[in-house]
Order: sequence, then structure tokens, then C-alpha cells
Amino acid sequence: MRTVSLVILSTTLLCSALSLSAQAADLEGDMMSLSDGLSTVTSSNNNQAMQQALTDMRHAAEDAKTATPPSLAGSAPQSPAMQGWRSAFDQLLGKISQADQLVKQGKLTEAKQVAQQIAVLRNENHRKYR
Repeated sequence: MRTVSLVILSTTLLCSALSLSAQAADLEGDMMSLSDGLSTVTSSNNNQAMQQALTDMRHAAEDAKTATPPSLAGSAPQSPAMQGWRSAFDQLLGKISQADQLVKQGKLTEAKQVAQQIAVLRNENHRKYR
């Protein structure tokens, strides 16, 4: 009986560790998508490429917003730190929408300026949550 209990406990711990590892990998993938999209928006002069990059960034930001960064592992969902994490993504999503509207209007230079604001948000929030 003791062996069965140890096997169950070991399996549970392994599954928990794999789940946390998968969440971290998903979050890392989202961050890479955000980085790649930001690079495209800041360097491209192609309307369609910029719109696709912003769409990809929006999806990645929405997904990352629901994740928990490793620095906040164990934080309660309604803790100030987790609320700050989600608020940072709300700000990011607002900037992405702003840039997207500018691209749709053909104002690529202005969209690139908003992309620079996104980079500032990224840098500020990396200091807080990385």
C-alpha cells in the first residue's frame, strides 16, 4: 500500500512540474511572438506585414495575460502583483490597437512611433516581472 501511495505522489508531483514547465514554455513563446512582431512593426514599410505582426502580437498578449510569470509563481490571482501583470497587458493591448488603427489608416510612421511606446512598456515591465 505504501508503494502505491508513493507512486501516486510521485506521479502527481511530476504532472505538476510538467504543467508548470509547459506554462513557462507557452509564456516564453508568447514573449517571442511579441518580440518578433515588435521588430516587424518597427522595421517594416509594408502595410500587410505590419497588420499581421500586430494581429500576432494581440493574440500573444491576450494569451500571456492569462499566464503567471515565474517571478510571480505562487501569487494569488487577485494579488496586487498579479493585477499589475494583467494591467501591463491591458496597456500593451491598448497600444497594439492604437498602432493597428494607424496602420489601417496608412499612417505607418505614426504606427512606428506607437511601437516605440510598446518597447518602453516592454522594458518597464521586464524590470518588474522578469
